[in-house]
Amino acid sequence: ERINSKKIEELNIARQRQEYESKILLQKKESADEANKAKSRFLAQMSHEIRTPINTVLGMNEMILRESKDDDILDYAASIKAAGKMLLALINSILDFSKIEDGKMELVPVEYEVAPMINELVTGIAERAVAKDLRLDVEVDGTIPRKLIGDDVRISQVITNLLTNAVKYTESGGVKFVVKDGGSDGESAKLAVTVSDTGIGIRKEDMDRLFESFERLDTVRNRNIEGTGLGISIVTKLLDMMGSKLEIESEYGKGSTFSFVIEQKIADPTPIGDYDKLVSEMVRKRDNEDTISVPNAVILVVDDNEMNLKVARNLLKLFDITPDLVSSGEKAIEMVSQKTYDIILLDHMMPKMDGIETLNEMKNKSLITKETTVIALTANAVVGSREFYLKSGFDDYISKPIEMGVLKEKLTEYLPRSAYEVSSVKPSSKEEGSQKAEQSREVFEYYPTEEKTDGYDMEKLTLAGINTEAGLHYCVDDLDMYFEILSDFVEDHDKKAGSLNEFLDQENLHDYQVLIHALKNNARTIGADELADLSLELEKAAEANDISAVRLKHEAAMEVYRNLVRTIAEC
Repeated sequence: ERINSKKIEELNIARQRQEYESKILLQKKESADEANKAKSRFLAQMSHEIRTPINTVLGMNEMILRESKDDDILDYAASIKAAGKMLLALINSILDFSKIEDGKMELVPVEYEVAPMINELVTGIAERAVAKDLRLDVEVDGTIPRKLIGDDVRISQVITNLLTNAVKYTESGGVKFVVKDGGSDGESAKLAVTVSDTGIGIRKEDMDRLFESFERLDTVRNRNIEGTGLGISIVTKLLDMMGSKLEIESEYGKGSTFSFVIEQKIADPTPIGDYDKLVSEMVRKRDNEDTISVPNAVILVVDDNEMNLKVARNLLKLFDITPDLVSSGEKAIEMVSQKTYDIILLDHMMPKMDGIETLNEMKNKSLITKETTVIALTANAVVGSREFYLKSGFDDYISKPIEMGVLKEKLTEYLPRSAYEVSSVKPSSKEEGSQKAEQSREVFEYYPTEEKTDGYDMEKLTLAGINTEAGLHYCVDDLDMYFEILSDFVEDHDKKAGSLNEFLDQENLHDYQVLIHALKNNARTIGADELADLSLELEKAAEANDISAVRLKHEAAMEVYRNLVRTIAEC
């Protein structure tokens, strides 16, 4: 009995020791995970802060390039520009890595054309290959479906990393980029991508280290090659998010081959055919295919945000369309009860009656027929958005800020043939046209003016950290339109900021979420990325009904908002 008691005691001690060791291991793991998260947060914060002075340096340098007449100074400035862009690329890699580590990187599936995506990748790397006197061979399988559905931005990022590495680590010979049809079941297709080079290759003992973050292989031999050591790590993580895996074959001193197979849904099964011929045709037709003329289209745009209405009106004007514009669900219902529309562009996030409630009311009252296409407008282009809006009764959705190419695609898909015909009913004189415009103003809650605004100094805006290139892109490179949107953004500040403060004081997170959502979209439209990102964080906190998180971040966002408005006004 004493022997059994001793054994039991020994077993208890062993079990306690095991539990203690397991607890210590768990604590160490949690500590390591927290340290890793802290590292990622630090990198993200530092990378974000570093971008501002880099943009200032590049902005000032751009002025030197434009204004200097001295050849030596221009050479120096060109070197600064090249080095600055390289530095920004490194910073962006760290930001992407940090987003993936924190689980903040999201895939956004969209419909995209395969050939243009491949052409952009080739164009992007061709200059670097030529500079090193390397051969760049491109082989594209003609049986690949013309249009697919997936996150083309992340796919492009993966391939760009592979192509960049191939050129970077190859001194003679060339790089081969191959995209093949990996098979199709009618609903989805597999893209088989291969990037091979005649570069330095990888030692067998170094192969596992290739996937580790911040690792540089063969550092003595590669000491003059720029990079963070994050490229392949980001590639593998992005591929893992997309259900794929990177395969590597390499022989040290002779070259490497990187490949992956990724499955995408099929949007258009038509084969792309001869890639080279298709690219040539795209280049020739691009200038003539930016827009279509549909002067007889009858379109209603519903959005509570005046800036969004203004952008939509200006974009549709490029298609010879004069849309009806209203700023509430109630007004939209009133309009559709009086008029039949080809397309209704309906904002989702609106106060009082949101887009889904508005659509349901229209259907319950039988105000829209099957000939009317209702498209949701949303700034939340995340995974599952399309399915959510289709399930909610919409025919399709467009993410904001609205892209010109996407708008053209939707108009082409949904407008009837009659929209292309010139309407026989036209104002016979300016006076009659003015009368019609006045009648419209009586109906619309909001009607944008045609006034031109004073210009802004684009150089100063860029130096202030505003992504003017993105802002102009959303305004289809129309400088007057961009300036008008900037003026509206400044003018709306006091009212929007005041309302946000009021909603927070009242703990009215529903209306706070709607308004911060609108601010996020407005900021993105003008290229104010920092404010847009902060607004997105606040929107998510408000949606989660987390008043503490909203209070914690609100003042910082409002300070950025105030400073941004002050900066724009001074430019």
